Amino acid sequence: MTGSASNQLRSAYVAESTAGTTPSSPSFKTTDVPILMTATPSIYESKTLIAGGARGGVGVSGLDVSGTLSGTFIYGNYDLWLETLLQGAFATNVLKDAKTIKTLTVENAIPAGVGGTLTMMRYRGVQATGGSLTLSSDADVQFSFDVQGIGSDVATTSAIGSSSYTNPSEKIPLQSGVDVGTIAYNGYTLNCMESSTINFAYENRERQTKLSSLDLCGITRGAFVPTITARMYIEANFLAIYNAARANHTPFSVTYPLGSVGGKKYTLVFPTCTFSGGDIDFSGADAMQDITIMPQYSASDACVLKLTRAVS
Repeated sequence: MTGSASNQLRSAYVAESTAGTTPSSPSFKTTDVPILMTATPSIYESKTLIAGGARGGVGVSGLDVSGTLSGTFIYGNYDLWLETLLQGAFATNVLKDAKTIKTLTVENAIPAGVGGTLTMMRYRGVQATGGSLTLSSDADVQFSFDVQGIGSDVATTSAIGSSSYTNPSEKIPLQSGVDVGTIAYNGYTLNCMESSTINFAYENRERQTKLSSLDLCGITRGAFVPTITARMYIEANFLAIYNAARANHTPFSVTYPLGSVGGKKYTLVFPTCTFSGGDIDFSGADAMQDITIMPQYSASDACVLKLTRAVS
């Protein structure tokens, strides 16, 4: 029997009603890309003079459950992950950043060699704690999530209850061409854009360790402080952004439409934004403007980001 290949991995996840508790008969959703999870033990050790100061024993005081999920962004396939990232829930197809607790159980299953028995490794209370969407010309739209969890179960060959597994129905990746709509910075006429990245950053979204358990109490909600970067060719309209980025200026809204099929589009709106940079770059063949934007909290929208799905 030969060893297992990486493409034999089955990564799946299911929403939890209670953070850190896997449903008794879970309906897992599988993913096209691996959910790369680890449960790294926190090792403590005792050293002994009997052995000249060498280790006399070791133990485990906790588990650091973390990982990554990244790949080509496909409409609808990662909506539950977006809810955990933004700590909110879709309501009438609208998701805003909030402070609710949304968690998943992740299960990675791999056969013990070709044709071998599946071994299942499960991670509880999992959520995306940061990430990014990257739009680059002549490429597909890429996403990346940083992942943390509350706990990890002992690996097993036994399924949970009457577990079921459903494969994602959408397969067509979003592209940087026709699948990216007209990006708008309200009040500014944009030059041709080469690339842009939305970084979903959080401050102080960290592990809350727990006495008398290997699990965590939870993960702090953190402060949502996203940034938007864009790289534009210098044409007729760079002046207004350049000057605004160097002085106090009126906040503006930013809109990123993703998708080209009716009913299968996202619109990301940051209602209140300011420039924090608009530097000019002459290092390459083309003169470029590198823009940095800081979205802020919008009192009227009660959020920093409003993400709408199923846009017609």
